[in-house]
Amino acid sequence: MGDLSGGERRRLQLTRLLMDSPNVLLLDEPTNDFDIETLTELEDLLDSYGGTLIVISHDRYFLERVCDRFYGLLGDKVLRDLPRGVDQYLEQRAVSSAPPAESASKEGSVSSAAQQRQLKKDLTRVERQVAKGKERLVQLKSELEAAAFSPDKLLELSAEIATVESDLVAREEEWLEITLALEN
Repeated sequence: MGDLSGGERRRLQLTRLLMDSPNVLLLDEPTNDFDIETLTELEDLLDSYGGTLIVISHDRYFLERVCDRFYGLLGDKVLRDLPRGVDQYLEQRAVSSAPPAESASKEGSVSSAAQQRQLKKDLTRVERQVAKGKERLVQLKSELEAAAFSPDKLLELSAEIATVESDLVAREEEWLEITLALEN
């Protein structure tokens, strides 16, 4: 073990942990010390993980790839549900702190390769969110049919369906904006 690098140690620890097939995984900054190939493999593995996954990370792309629900702390010691994910977190952070200066990159066309890559990552993230939203909508509608004789459950499911549908509209609009920005 002493001859292993930090990334190799973390891979070994994660491998030993996953060999036990736990129902719940709590991962704190799991992407630290990993190379790109290992990150991709970890994302693929956790994206298909069948148990409950609780991840604490600053890696936005990783979070959006492997997580279905988001919660955030905005500095006021209150844990908030963030149905729109990291975007909503960043918006609420901006509102709660001093207004940030507008970035020139949002105006006009995309000029750098880094901005192009970021737009492509954002497009992939939004496409995954849309796919997950559509899957959730199908699941909720089947639950709605099954709960035909429970008025409270019907109201709860109807409200959640409305939320998921409005979120899907927002994600589809975001997808369109990103697609248009990539074409410029």
